[in-house]
Amino acid sequence: MRSKILLFVLAFLFIMPAIAHADFLEGKKSYDNKNWRRAIVLLRPLAEQGDARAMVLLGNMYLDGYGVERDPTEAFMLYRRGAERNNADAMLATATLYQTGNGVPTNTRLAIMWFERCAKTGDQSCAFFYGLHMYQGSKGETFDIKPNHVEAYKWMRLTARSRGNPKMAKAADVIAEKLKTDMHYKDVEEADKAIVAWSPTKAEDLGPMPEDIVNAEKEAEKETADPEQKPEEKPAETQQKTKQESQPKQ
Repeated sequence: MRSKILLFVLAFLFIMPAIAHADFLEGKKSYDNKNWRRAIVLLRPLAEQGDARAMVLLGNMYLDGYGVERDPTEAFMLYRRGAERNNADAMLATATLYQTGNGVPTNTRLAIMWFERCAKTGDQSCAFFYGLHMYQGSKGETFDIKPNHVEAYKWMRLTARSRGNPKMAKAADVIAEKLKTDMHYKDVEEADKAIVAWSPTKAEDLGPMPEDIVNAEKEAEKETADPEQKPEEKPAETQQKTKQESQPKQ
């Protein structure tokens, strides 16, 4: 009996992902063919089950109004859920919407943090945009960051050696060469060593989500700025005097 149960469990573990993958491929095919109704029918259940790829495609549909009423907020929520599962496309979209304030209030710091988190997984686009932030710096209403050309050089080199988008790789290489001419040779040497040694970060090692980091910092600042005020203890003499004055006169 136990062996039959074990076989059933093993079959379930292997067959269900295969079925889900097949459904996603059908949903993706409908999406690519602009058969929006069928795409929604196939992709929505997968998104509800936690498939980040389906969340991204549904997010795209809500963002652009394909087959559904345009709803950037719903799109952001779908992207954000996919980003929690460390899907690179979802993280890129989440960062972009934070950057542009589309579907969510503009938050430059969270945008940069999501670009960085995604870049660490080895995604070329995220590496480029994070490197661009490090190259240009950022000055805005929500967050200021000074340029960091050593860090920018590193991420532009990493972008350039990726094979996904040749045009992006070439643009990154041009920026890296420009940065190199303005950097101290020792900084270039250290950065080149770091680039050679670099490898993508595993999902389980990425650490807390950017929003959790920011919220924790806010709580810490709040506790520091507004420490729990305890009533000051009065000296013993003052306490005794106050006690005597409060007693009714005979």
